[in-house]
Amino acid sequence: MPRLKLLLTFLCAVVLGFHSYAQMDTLESVESLLKKKETVKVKKKRAETENNAILIMPYYTAQFPVGELSNRFGFCNNVGMNMSLKVRKNFIIGIEGAFLFGSKVKENPLNPISTASTAQIIGLDGTLGNIPLQLSGYQLAFRVGRLFTLMRRHPNSGIVLSVAPGFMQHKIWIHANTNNYPQLDDTYKKGYDRMTNGASIGGSLGYLYLEKKKFLSFYGGIDFACGFTQERRNWNFDLMSADTHHRLDMMVGIRLAWVIPVFTNKDDAVYYR
Repeated sequence: MPRLKLLLTFLCAVVLGFHSYAQMDTLESVESLLKKKETVKVKKKRAETENNAILIMPYYTAQFPVGELSNRFGFCNNVGMNMSLKVRKNFIIGIEGAFLFGSKVKENPLNPISTASTAQIIGLDGTLGNIPLQLSGYQLAFRVGRLFTLMRRHPNSGIVLSVAPGFMQHKIWIHANTNNYPQLDDTYKKGYDRMTNGASIGGSLGYLYLEKKKFLSFYGGIDFACGFTQERRNWNFDLMSADTHHRLDMMVGIRLAWVIPVFTNKDDAVYYR
């Protein structure tokens, strides 16, 4: 009998201990589940906030000259790079630079030294040659804008409206073999290339989409630039005079950019879709 009582006492202790352990494990599981739910709520809350970021944007713009510039050049290309900061309240501040180039030149300053019948130039070897003319130029700008979000689930994406004061230059690039066409060496080209530059003001309206974890961010929109320019050469050989009048050179284009965002206030936010 003493042994039986001892065995029963041991079994009761084991059962009570297992029951207590099971209760503790259940409490820990409930606490863990509550913490996970709180974490999810925090993540959702963070995902609905605006993030500061460094934006690296290589871009291409298909541009169409307007006004006086359209009398000299046709459709042209604009390839550049924009570096911006997206800061509090979705303001975007940055700098950019781009090269202008195109093959449609409507104004031919080489007419006076070309043949009347074929519009070609006679080289030192006596042959007639066609001299290609192209647009060559660049743009520099300081851009300030604001992002207006459209959806709460994408607080870093939306419509971007910006202005961009800067500098513009363009000229007629004359591609000639100076050994055979000495009349178009580097010194004489300056009398034909119509180099023009001056201050400019631009603006854009487009859509910016920022994806936090993938390289799928992009920008697309309409771009406008207006240059208050003037020719800078002292003499134009074909006109036998200097062109001193002030120009209004305008361009309208469609810009597409691949955006590489580097978010500076990192957190565990997840975009829920």
